[in-house]
Amino acid sequence: MLHHSSAMRAELERRGIDHLRLTDVEAFHLACVLRGWQVTPRAAANSRAINARVWLAAALGTGGRYLAPDTPGHPADLEDDGPLVDSVILMAVVQRHFLTEPQAGWDDAALGDALGLDGTDVSRAQAVLDVINAAVPRAVAPLGPAWWERAGERGVSSR
Repeated sequence: MLHHSSAMRAELERRGIDHLRLTDVEAFHLACVLRGWQVTPRAAANSRAINARVWLAAALGTGGRYLAPDTPGHPADLEDDGPLVDSVILMAVVQRHFLTEPQAGWDDAALGDALGLDGTDVSRAQAVLDVINAAVPRAVAPLGPAWWERAGERGVSSR
């Protein structure tokens, strides 16, 4: 078990994961998830922006379970040098990841429209999920990766 901050960070370092911008709690949660342990992601009211890599990894590791942030509109940092996004986007891409049947309206643009947000931010969050998904045990998408991009090919309208 990881008990010390330097041990947690060393675990991430061995896996080639950048941990310098993570708090000790975030580093601990990410190290736990990567070991296959379940950590339910959450965000307290009036706390700093969610680290999307850590939050998404935890949500993937629990099979899509999470606690919605205490404050609606809580910001999330995708660490891609772009602006912060509404954390509801993280919840949406996780839900999409674990859908078991193709459904219309889940492509990035339609999902952004449905949320009243920019579909480009959905694409940005999906890119973070795609990267972290490769490292998280038990995070298999039932319909495969990017199923919503191929939904029209299978007779399901993406709009």
